[in-house]
Order: sequence, then structure tokens, then C-alpha cells
Amino acid sequence: MADNDNFEEKEIQSDDPIIQKCLDIIRNKNVIVKDLSGKEFYRVYIGDEYQFSFHKYDEFDQYQVGIDFKDWFFYKKRPDLEELYRLCATKYNEQALKKEEKTGRKPLTPGQITGILFMLAGLTVAAVGVINYKKSEKTQRVNKQVEAYEKTLPPEYLEYKQAVEHYRDSLMHTKGK
Repeated sequence: MADNDNFEEKEIQSDDPIIQKCLDIIRNKNVIVKDLSGKEFYRVYIGDEYQFSFHKYDEFDQYQVGIDFKDWFFYKKRPDLEELYRLCATKYNEQALKKEEKTGRKPLTPGQITGILFMLAGLTVAAVGVINYKKSEKTQRVNKQVEAYEKTLPPEYLEYKQAVEHYRDSLMHTKGK
């Protein structure tokens, strides 16, 4: 008989009470794990009640645990921290798969959400441009009609209009100083 035949998978326990509390919470079947940033910064809830957050910084072998608005940092690889990371990731992925199966579609990635927002912004800009173009067309049409009407007026009216504009310009130059 090989040694592996008697192997029973045991739950990893921690000597650190903070890590042990997190391990106990994450092993609860009613736990909900969210990754709000999309960068494996896990937030753990039971129902709507926030329990703790957990993040692993691979490049530094650093772990961050947040409970009750306090953060603790651990700076070396430890089996209990690796187990906590694995449990968080597993629960999160299981919940994402259940959500995908339930709705029949995959959740949007942060990049897809950004793309959709840029498309909506572009459509808004295009709509504003079309509206302004229509307004400028109307303004040009009205100006042409006014010019055509002015041509039908007697010449004294045009002289009077030019005198008024000249007076307005002279006032602008003297009052502006």
C-alpha cells in the first residue's frame, strides 16, 4: 500500500487568529465573494453584510487582509494565506459560473464595459453634431430669406440701417476703453 492511499484531505488551519477567522468565514456555504476591481481584490460577504477583503500581490509575496476597516499585511508565502487565496478565487469563480449558467450569458469584463461607454459617448457626440447641423441649416435659410427681403426694401432703409450700424460700431470703440 502506498502512502497516498491513506491520505485524507485536511482543512488547513492557521496559527494567526485573523487568518483563521477569514478561513472560517470563507468556508461558510452562504458566502458571497465579489471582485469589484477585476484584479482579484476579493470582498467577502455573508448575505449583504461585509466580512473581510483579501488581496494577493504576487510580485512582492505580499497579502493584504482587511477586517473592520483595518488592513493587515503579511510579507511571506504561508500555506494558510495560500489556502485563503485559493478559497476566495474558487468561490468567486464558482459564483461567476453559476451566474453565467443562470442568465445564459457571460458577465462583461471591465474592458467591454469601457468599450460600451465609449460607444455611447460617441453616439451622443454624433447626435449633438446632427442637431447643431440642422440648426445651422435653419439659420442659413432664415438669413437668405432676410437678405432677399432686404433687397425688396427702398434704398433709404438700407442707408438708415448702415448709419445705425456705423453708430453702434463707433459706440463700441469709445465705450470699450
